[in-house]
Amino acid sequence: MSHDADMDFIREAMPAFISEAAEQIEAIETLLLELEEQPDNRELLDSLFRCAHTVKGSAGIFGLNRVVEFTHHVETLLDKMRDGEIALNPSISTLLLQCNDQIKFLVDTAADESADTPEKKDLRSDLVTQLQALTEGKAAAQAPAPAAAATETAVAGGIKTWSISARFGLETFRNGMDPLSIARYLGSLGKVKAIRCGVDTVPPLVNLNPESCYLSFFMELETASKREDIEGAFSFVIDDCELDVVAPETDGQKMARAIDEMPETPRLGDMLVSVGALTQDKLQQVLSTQQQTRGMPAVAKTKIGDLLETQAGVAPEVVAAALGKQQKIREAAPSEERYIRVQADRLDAVINLLGELVIAGAGATLLARETRQVELIEANLHMNSLIEEIRNGTLGLRMVPVGETFSRFRRVVRDTASSLGKEVNFEIVGGEAELDKSMVEKIADPLMHLVRNSLDHGLEPPQERIASGKPAAGKLTLSARHETGAILIRIEDDGRGINRERVLQRAWNRGLIEQGIVPADDVINMMIFEPGFSTAEQVTNLSGRGVGMDVVRRNIEALRGTLKLTSKPGKGLQVDIRLPLTLAIIDGFLVGVGKSKFVLPLGSVVEVIEAAHHSTKVDANGRHCVELRGAVLPVVRLRTLYTVESSLPERVSVVVVNSAKGQYGIEVEVLLGQNQTVIKPLGRLFKTLRGISGSSILGSGEVALILDVTSLGELVTDVNAPASLHSATPQPQVH
Repeated sequence: MSHDADMDFIREAMPAFISEAAEQIEAIETLLLELEEQPDNRELLDSLFRCAHTVKGSAGIFGLNRVVEFTHHVETLLDKMRDGEIALNPSISTLLLQCNDQIKFLVDTAADESADTPEKKDLRSDLVTQLQALTEGKAAAQAPAPAAAATETAVAGGIKTWSISARFGLETFRNGMDPLSIARYLGSLGKVKAIRCGVDTVPPLVNLNPESCYLSFFMELETASKREDIEGAFSFVIDDCELDVVAPETDGQKMARAIDEMPETPRLGDMLVSVGALTQDKLQQVLSTQQQTRGMPAVAKTKIGDLLETQAGVAPEVVAAALGKQQKIREAAPSEERYIRVQADRLDAVINLLGELVIAGAGATLLARETRQVELIEANLHMNSLIEEIRNGTLGLRMVPVGETFSRFRRVVRDTASSLGKEVNFEIVGGEAELDKSMVEKIADPLMHLVRNSLDHGLEPPQERIASGKPAAGKLTLSARHETGAILIRIEDDGRGINRERVLQRAWNRGLIEQGIVPADDVINMMIFEPGFSTAEQVTNLSGRGVGMDVVRRNIEALRGTLKLTSKPGKGLQVDIRLPLTLAIIDGFLVGVGKSKFVLPLGSVVEVIEAAHHSTKVDANGRHCVELRGAVLPVVRLRTLYTVESSLPERVSVVVVNSAKGQYGIEVEVLLGQNQTVIKPLGRLFKTLRGISGSSILGSGEVALILDVTSLGELVTDVNAPASLHSATPQPQVH
């Protein structure tokens, strides 16, 4: 294969490799940080080794020697740790994290060797020296090259000759893969004793498609590598390849394999007789001996395996295979999960079309009701129920646990705390809570800023904490939980909290607050999110320039989220971020005020009560109170709040909703029932309108505004709300 063809193959297949390797690299970092807390956890160590080995093997398929050679040294250290020769300590953990950063760099720049500057090479060389010093001591300078090291390991571990048969599917080339690259990588694992290319599936020249793969190869490979290492070379084509990897077997191994492949047979003796491990007569003798010794205290029924080995002469591996097969039958093993990769833009396109389908379905239902034909109405109801199931299933494809994002911050907390000379116990709570993947990606940077802010400004150095009666190690908690159709993400520390006086003084100096005016604590706390605002005494590489926090607020609000700070001076700071679960489609409750339509998230609706409008006094924002089962319920009248022109009916409805501030009521004039709501962004004219989070198109073609229950609740309970909300914003009348 020519060099140009090699380069074309690498360019086409590289995105798949980088994506796969990025997941493994991220897993390596997470596992290393978990191992620091559980250094004796063998399962974590084995998983860590497998991740590094997968990266090395995948890189070898693509001929990425820089990745293979460097990762080989990391793999050697991890292997010695698995053998118990080296114990994990903080310095080794730091070294491995730095090595993982280098692996990430090499993977990201795999197609651009010019990015590997002399400085990067020197750093990598220094890391290799440190790795070799740990694994080989002072003999590091004479350390063999990776290929030679692999050969020595092979001799020590015992060489086997494997027979490899690989038949590639027709789509192999079109999927960006090259069988010759796989064959070359297998050659690096040991010595190729024989190789033959299969051409029996190649069609006549007139029927041959140059983009289709008709190749297969048969190889005899002499190596000490394990079966999974050889099969790993085919990881990128495993779904489009018939692979058979066979090692020379002893009679016992053949019997063990036959037992493993046979259909379910619950009786141990039947399995052994069927593969020829013993005769029926021998089996009866063993069973008779077991029956005679059953009552003896020194011999138990479970020792039949020992009897089969000693009395019947069955090979230990055959007995072990039979017992293992029996155990598998007893245990209902969970089915293996299967995954398929889908490009994000394709999924977004499907969800956009689904939104249009929801709108079209609502329009069809409206027309069906106007015809008053029962059969047509029932058919539309059935169609809408199917659309709802498709909607829930499709949106579920984009829901991912936020814990995947949270786990990235372990490294950030570790490195930042170390650079600041602080001790921090970092805790993640509720990582299983799910959120739309597009929102998870967009919330990662704001969370990063807030976590670093807590580490830099919030948590005190150990000496200061001890002097104030606190433990030397600070506590930082990142948590998530679902809350009435939204997700609450909380960042909480036990540090010094916000210095209210310093923030207020800076706000006065910058003219953000009129000199001498002291607003409420919530207003003062939110000053830190103003552009260019900073209370740091000096600029560091982490903070002090007054940038970042305003971007945090802007990004969160762009996701229709809200941000709240709760500071306890000397005790800590709590940052609450509330986000909708998805940006696409929600279940809504449609209401009307005059000719305008509004949508409430159905998950926040508690109940609906009827109320009389006469003799009810409201303020300029439409706020008043009603009695609900002996308690006072604050209510906001949308007609007054948004100056909707309508004639108020004799009796109105109050929709009781849940919010972060507690329950409150929204006074409306017409109840239009449940409605699947496709969320559309607001135009610039309405973006500053308080209490509105988006818009939606109804089946009739009308536009409805989606109410933001949380910010509307803050308006209802805010005693300092402006007297004329609507005068500063456009009137959201919908006709």
